[in-house]
Amino acid sequence: MKTKLFLLLVFTSSILFAQDSLKQDLKLKSSLVTFNPSKVAKNTNGINLGVMDAYQKQRINGINIQANPITLLYLLIPKAIEIPNDGDETATVNGLHISTGGMMDGKKLNGIGISMYHIAQVTNGISINGFNSNIGKMNGLQISWLNNSIEKGNGVQLSFSNNAEELNGFQIGFGNEIDSGNGVQIGFYNSTEKLKGVQIGVINKSKNRGLQIGFWNKNAKRTLPIINF
Repeated sequence: MKTKLFLLLVFTSSILFAQDSLKQDLKLKSSLVTFNPSKVAKNTNGINLGVMDAYQKQRINGINIQANPITLLYLLIPKAIEIPNDGDETATVNGLHISTGGMMDGKKLNGIGISMYHIAQVTNGISINGFNSNIGKMNGLQISWLNNSIEKGNGVQLSFSNNAEELNGFQIGFGNEIDSGNGVQIGFYNSTEKLKGVQIGVINKSKNRGLQIGFWNKNAKRTLPIINF
């Protein structure tokens, strides 16, 4: 029942945000099939095909498929790619996004994204990534092999390492960090500045009081093994 409700909420939010994005980029022409890179930016109402993740300031409603033959070079970038500032963002995708690379400067993803990396201002739905994901505002499910990062979100982060400035939901991974939020952290190492909820792991650290279950638990008042509160 909870799974069905979650999927319904994701689907509904995708439709709402898609309707909102229809107001954007009205000056651009729209086509049933579009391609990237292109000399002239076009919106898509159907399917967009591209290479090298060469997105423009466009809206893609439907299916977006990208092929990037040099994806592994992404791992050589010396530092994490930051979320794009207003004015620097590119595409909004409403629907299904599949890429052997990913977005580095996305505006919004409303729907389901499957890629190697995902850097966007807003994501509503499900984001599944091979390397990492860095999102400004997230509502839904964020899954990555190496790292998940969000500034503000509601939902679930699942990765080797999860980081959130503000999160209401769950973090599941080897290492989890939250500045503030409500929910549950499950991992080997859990750390938070202010969490209203539960930490379950081998090492749990919190600067406020909450329920901690693990081998070593430290909060603002005491340090205890097994259970702390």
